[in-house]
Amino acid sequence: MVAKVQPTLLTIGIDGLSSPSAVIDVYAASTIREAMSTMRLIGFDLVVVGLDRAEIDVWEIMHRVLTAWPQQRWLVASDSLSQEEEILARSLGAALVLDSVPDETWLAEFASSLRRRGPEAVISPLASSVVLQGDWRPVEA
Repeated sequence: MVAKVQPTLLTIGIDGLSSPSAVIDVYAASTIREAMSTMRLIGFDLVVVGLDRAEIDVWEIMHRVLTAWPQQRWLVASDSLSQEEEILARSLGAALVLDSVPDETWLAEFASSLRRRGPEAVISPLASSVVLQGDWRPVEA
């Protein structure tokens, strides 16, 4: 029997998702130091960012997180998102921009689907038996 592994989320700047449940493990960070140290210890399926707490600079935190873990998948969920903030989130690579915080069942399903997809495909080099041919001639001076 295969045990189902619960998705793991890190929340930054969101008040509604603060405790683990039967379907999802949730960790919260409110400073750059908390986010970075937690991410060093735990691999997260998804980072959920919100703008609920004005004292948290979520953009600086996400910039630092994405510098250290560029493949980390994340989304923004906020009912007070301006157009400039949406553009910033998309330019930083947010997987989704939502106008409200989804329930934990939806987040668990979304994070599980990301886990099934795995990391983005890496382009593999040509096999060593492949010979590239070209039309080459020595240049005469």
